[in-house]
Amino acid sequence: MNNYDFFGVMLSGFIGALTNLFHALYRNRIKDGRQLLIRFVISMLAICPAYLFCEYMNFKRDLAFIVGYVFGTLGDRVVNELYRRERKLYDFFVGGVEKMERNKD
Repeated sequence: MNNYDFFGVMLSGFIGALTNLFHALYRNRIKDGRQLLIRFVISMLAICPAYLFCEYMNFKRDLAFIVGYVFGTLGDRVVNELYRRERKLYDFFVGGVEKMERNKD
């Protein structure tokens, strides 16, 4: 991939991350700024494996942009599913430590 393709994958992933955040805000799934920031950072970090995947598979430019968008859109959903299964870990990162301490009593 040349530099233009790299920036294209990053830009399409960023647009996918914004699409995901707007959808979550529309559905009232984000309660505060901290959750918004966490979801945005996770979505942006999901773009790095998208670039590596496109580079390894030697995708053409258009397909690489689509893969970047999908990874940006679904990146935090995969992580949310993992955290949903491990709720205590999710509560720790989102700030629900007080709930965990109250439930111990």
